[in-house]
Amino acid sequence: MPTPVSTLFVGIGGYGDVYPSLCEKFPEAAALCRPVGVVDPYAEKAPHYRWFQQMGLSFYDTIEAFYEKNAAELAVISTPIHLHKPQSLYALSQGSRVLCEKPLVPCMDDAMELLAAEKRSGKKLGVGFQWSFSAAMNRLKADILAGRFGNPLFLKSLICWKRGHDYYRSSGWKGRITDGAGRLIRDSVVTNATAHYLHNMFFLLGGDGGAAWPDRVEAQVLRAKDIQSFDTCLLKGSFPGGTGFWFGATHSNDGEEQTRFLYRFERGTVYFNERPGDPGDHMIAEFADGSREDYGNPQAFSELLHKFLTMLRACREPDITIPCSVETVLPHLSVCEGLFEQARVQSFAPEACFEGGEPQGVYVRGLSQVMLAAYEAEELPSHMTGLPLNLPESWRFIPRKGA
Repeated sequence: MPTPVSTLFVGIGGYGDVYPSLCEKFPEAAALCRPVGVVDPYAEKAPHYRWFQQMGLSFYDTIEAFYEKNAAELAVISTPIHLHKPQSLYALSQGSRVLCEKPLVPCMDDAMELLAAEKRSGKKLGVGFQWSFSAAMNRLKADILAGRFGNPLFLKSLICWKRGHDYYRSSGWKGRITDGAGRLIRDSVVTNATAHYLHNMFFLLGGDGGAAWPDRVEAQVLRAKDIQSFDTCLLKGSFPGGTGFWFGATHSNDGEEQTRFLYRFERGTVYFNERPGDPGDHMIAEFADGSREDYGNPQAFSELLHKFLTMLRACREPDITIPCSVETVLPHLSVCEGLFEQARVQSFAPEACFEGGEPQGVYVRGLSQVMLAAYEAEELPSHMTGLPLNLPESWRFIPRKGA
């Protein structure tokens, strides 16, 4: 058994609570992780505060305060978006490897700065898109890369959720483009809440440890809620070589919640929550020869273990591949940057919006029907007729690559 890895936890509330939960549930995580400190000015409010306290750990308000007298081989960062870059930079400068939750940063320039810092430090930085570390998803990707499915033809994903007032009021950064100090956040339905589903299409079509770059995107970004950014986004684009993709996500859905995708290849199709009777949240492949394969459930709690174990093992195995690195997230980040810099947010017509629902919030009448119709047609509403909502404007852009 390898020597346990000294691990600093930066942010233990919210999503940061996943990591102590993994240590409690999975012996392999507990055996490989040796907590050495916590950075969180609100640590006492966290569900696992007592768990850390009983270990005799010290708690710090800032990451700088921890490193003044301590060291850690791995820093796990689960803090608000605008803190990711400075905290990751500092941890790398102190000789730590980093596992930073998604989204890594709000813009490409920040990502390039982190990439340069990672190379200077010689330490690896992993980004917590858990589907990219998932055993189920990586088995699917391996078969795609091995040619089992043939060339990719079209990938599409639809996420219709309800997020009410409490969701956006639960923090000072959700739905915001900047915070009160002017720091860039760019939180939105596609940059953060449903980021996995867009990033995953790029991830699956990339090489080992990489992601594919789209060469063209057309977007519609819309807002019903009283937020700075947007709560609804529809995208249609392509990759070099002609493979197409479609993505739709909303927090203002007026119908049943749904999360689904369909990925078409020359020799098979992968379904996720598409076919009645299939196991829920399992990726099912149907091949041209009539055979089927269940690739498993990338949403399972056990699948969260892989990103943590991968980064812990990277501290003992320097040559290990990090499935989701700074480079891997760049295509997704570039598209998100284009949404904020090259598209314009439209507001839904006031008469289409209503207050209520469960959870209590603002939603849009007919939006569920529009999202599903667009998904099935693999088109944007701006190019469709006969819909219950008039959504006429879309914006085309080419995602920029970093320097």
